[in-house]
Amino acid sequence: MKFITRVLTLCSVLTVAMAQQFPLWEHLLRHYGGTTDETPVPSMKMGNHMQMSLKGKIEPGDEQRAQRIVAAAREALARYADINVALRDGYKPFHPTGRMGEEVHYTNYRFARREQQQVDYRQPGSILYRRTPEGMKAVGVMYTAPRDSKPEQLNGIAPLSVATWHRHVDFCAGPRSLPLSEQFGPGAQFGPQGSIQTEEACIDAHGLWIPVVFGWMTHVYPDEGDTWAGMDMHMESNTEALK
Repeated sequence: MKFITRVLTLCSVLTVAMAQQFPLWEHLLRHYGGTTDETPVPSMKMGNHMQMSLKGKIEPGDEQRAQRIVAAAREALARYADINVALRDGYKPFHPTGRMGEEVHYTNYRFARREQQQVDYRQPGSILYRRTPEGMKAVGVMYTAPRDSKPEQLNGIAPLSVATWHRHVDFCAGPRSLPLSEQFGPGAQFGPQGSIQTEEACIDAHGLWIPVVFGWMTHVYPDEGDTWAGMDMHMESNTEALK
């Protein structure tokens, strides 16, 4: 019954999308996204479109738990050092630009959906690859949690005293007629890096307001200086805070 309900809901979304001025993928982001960027997780805004968790109090066993997660992440990176292995296992690149040095999320959507219920640290929903002159190098993994998670839920997956969680928020999607190139990049008005950051401004610009895109995420880089990707995360933005 739940499956039928989901199918009917998705069909209604598709029907609306076909009749509206926004592309299907934006309607789906809004349908599966959150209705508000408010959260019980102690957090702060970084730039226009990223919400990051604040460090929690260190609890007994946190360091040991974190070390076990890092070890599992390192094991996953060893297994997927060859990007062709990841592709064969169903990981697909999300919005690669081809730019040298870029970090590309390769996501297995089945594994990512499973993480909404239970995280398998050795089989992450996403592998993070960096484009180098020698090819794509596996450098990190990403674990996810539901967008409406409470602090204890995030802490149960990766301790808030060690891990840095983030969400992509306050997203103004542009109309179908707008070239995709104008929705991405540091000079964009719409999109995940756009200058629009309030619902009022989005409506005035005839955009589609999406308060939360996707859910909570945490990056783990086992062999880099900032293992848990804190305040200096390599995220593109049109604000100086993230450059």
